[in-house]
Amino acid sequence: MQEDLREENVFPLNSSNISGSRAKKMRLDSSLDFSNCFLQGKRTSTHAFMIYYLENDLEYGRLGIRIAKKKIKKAVERNRIKRIAREVFRNGHFKGIDIVLVLRNEKKFEYEKCYEQINEIFKTLKSL
Repeated sequence: MQEDLREENVFPLNSSNISGSRAKKMRLDSSLDFSNCFLQGKRTSTHAFMIYYLENDLEYGRLGIRIAKKKIKKAVERNRIKRIAREVFRNGHFKGIDIVLVLRNEKKFEYEKCYEQINEIFKTLKSL
């Protein structure tokens, strides 16, 4: 009777899920990668954000985001900026480049226009 209650696993293990998702690969994680980008990379900026970028030897681009707690106090607001930046980065289809997005001036950052401001700086990077 207990054997009848057992069902096959609805979500079988998939080898592509085990190797890691695409979004995880697209993140700049190590402090060495961040420092390389800051020291060796080029930069461009707008009134609210600054982007450091450096070419990498990979087939995909990676994004790192740096927002100081001192500048944006609420974690909800910091996380919203990060989510929007990752979305714009994914839609931009950057390949072979490491990018670090830094909130430069919190006084010129407008929370309501967050998407437009981040989209603006990624467009300036695309045009370079």
